Formats: sequence, structure tokens, C-alpha cells
Amino acid sequence: MDNEKNFDSLIEQFNSNTLPKSEWTHSAHLIVGLWHITTCDFSDAVCQLRSKIISLNKFHGTVNDGQSGYHETLTVFWLKVMHEHIKHNPSYSFGESVTTFLNSPLASREYPFEFYKKEDLLSSDYRAVYHEPTFKVSGLST
Repeated sequence: MDNEKNFDSLIEQFNSNTLPKSEWTHSAHLIVGLWHITTCDFSDAVCQLRSKIISLNKFHGTVNDGQSGYHETLTVFWLKVMHEHIKHNPSYSFGESVTTFLNSPLASREYPFEFYKKEDLLSSDYRAVYHEPTFKVSGLST
């Protein structure tokens, strides 16, 4: 994923529930999150992503429950991080935002654990309902 055309294709497939499961990677999650946070206000981005991720998971045969599938706390967390990235780089094109975000430490799969206890974040409660970070909250806002 290194150009606008690939981003457009990914977003189109995500929005139409045709994105293959093998392509629904961590980076793909972040790209569609960035797209939503740049094209919607924060609350709408959360609502749309929630609905679309659950729908795509169903398309893939992934169960959405307390153990797998959609994760509310992670979705909101990542959108807050992306919102800050966009806010600090307002002149970036969508492609520049994606590239700089994905190549930064902010995109690490481990990044949320700087804010949450691992056992909490992996719990069904945190999966079902958004929880504010336990640690290091400066810089995260909506």
C-alpha cells in the first residue's frame, strides 16, 4: 500500500464488504481508520467504523463477541491517536498522512499497551465498551 490508488481500492473494498480476510491487516485497519477520521467528524467515524468492521467480520465469518471480532476500546483509541496525528499535520494529503502514520511508532501494534494494562485491554469488557486509558493520557483527545 504505497499510493493513493491502492488506498482508494482498499477503502472501497472495506466499505462494500468485499475486502478479502487476508487483506484485513493491522495496516488496513489503520488506513480505513485514517480515512474515516479525515472524512467524518470523530463521533461519526466511531459509529461508521463500528458498524462496518462488525459487518466485514460477519462477511469473513468472524464472530463478534467478548473474545473476538470488533473491539470498541481499540477502535476509539486508534481513532484518537489518528485524530491527533491529523491535527498535528493539517497540510498533509491523505496519502502523506497514511505514509507518515504507518511509518511512525504510533502505528505499532504494541502502542496501545503504553496506555492500557494488557490483561484489561484483552478483556471482554474492554472489547464491548470503550474505556479511557489507564496510563499516559496526555495527547489523546477528540
